[in-house]
Amino acid sequence: MDQAGLPTKPAGSATESAGFTKLNGQIIPDDDKENFNSILMPQKKMKKQKPNKQTTSLLTEIFNTAADGMCLIDKDFNIFAINTTLARMFNLDKEDTIGKKCYEVLPGSSCKTDRCCLVRILNGEKRVEFETEKIHNDSSRSSCIVSATPFFGPDGELVGIVEDLKDISRLKEVETKLQRSFKKLRNALEGTIDAMSLVIEMRDPYTAGHQKRVTDLAVAIARELDFSADKIEGIRMAGLIHDIGKISVPAEILAKPGSINEKEFALIMDHPQVGYDILKAIEFPWPVAQIVRQHHERMDGSGYPQGLRGEDILLEARILAVADVVESIATYRPYRPALGLKKALKEISEQKNVLYDAQVVDACLKLYSENRFKFDDWKGAQPSHQTDKKIM
Repeated sequence: MDQAGLPTKPAGSATESAGFTKLNGQIIPDDDKENFNSILMPQKKMKKQKPNKQTTSLLTEIFNTAADGMCLIDKDFNIFAINTTLARMFNLDKEDTIGKKCYEVLPGSSCKTDRCCLVRILNGEKRVEFETEKIHNDSSRSSCIVSATPFFGPDGELVGIVEDLKDISRLKEVETKLQRSFKKLRNALEGTIDAMSLVIEMRDPYTAGHQKRVTDLAVAIARELDFSADKIEGIRMAGLIHDIGKISVPAEILAKPGSINEKEFALIMDHPQVGYDILKAIEFPWPVAQIVRQHHERMDGSGYPQGLRGEDILLEARILAVADVVESIATYRPYRPALGLKKALKEISEQKNVLYDAQVVDACLKLYSENRFKFDDWKGAQPSHQTDKKIM
């Protein structure tokens, strides 16, 4: 055994194995092999020539100054060498670790389990890498990435493993801080969205809860269509403020119980574009502004404000459109009583593939037919006046 605590072989011997090369008892990672060709080749050609002391010293220095902690472990879990980096990481005495069980010297959450590096290598894996926790002598813990490769003897028989440990505790701390910051920003964003939604509903008390109900149905449809959690969150955000453009519509028009004229209806039809103009400068992680702008577009191009058709309309907007129509028809409006859920579902069923996306309609109908959705704050019909125009 040399001064570094590494086992040695007869001078001039060199063996190669998966992940590293062993030269005179020293371990050279495969990544560094090319740098040592001038050392390895003479050793292979001149078996009887003794290794240069300077070469041995250099390789020992490389092993001990490697950025990662390194440990050689035999098939019986005994340590027979660790490098200086590992000794410093865990405050270990290099000589004192020789011959001791790895799970005693470097206990961790994967030790004595089927995740153990040596167990997996013995079971035939060629390389093992995973994240785990290692326990220090003072009971503190470090997050580490552990990797291991097999270590073979000159006869090709498995001797043990070369285990590499990279301490990522600081990275984990930074990650935790970033996650906390992200959560705070997300909460602030949601608070802003809720405030914006409340502003609209305060101006239009007759449809209080409309945006929330539309959002709930749109999210349920998106889940039925197997949307990712992230895309569902985008739909939720857009749904909660899809009528924000109505802030430009006079409150007396929004709450008008009787008929509205063409000019008043034109103002109402502007609200998707106004909503887009309000939101377009905000850098949402989702296309919120476009979803808001397109939620009154129809598959046949008869919608507004752009007259988009079919696939030109975002799927998220097509979902919001169906949810908006169902809620609007089923619940009370200042210009008419609630028409009921049956009427709402009949509308989207009859206009499937004409006004509304077929897959979205099918998903919505399935939710109701299987009793897997209902509006939480359902309100029955209330007396009102009928109008010549529908406002959705």
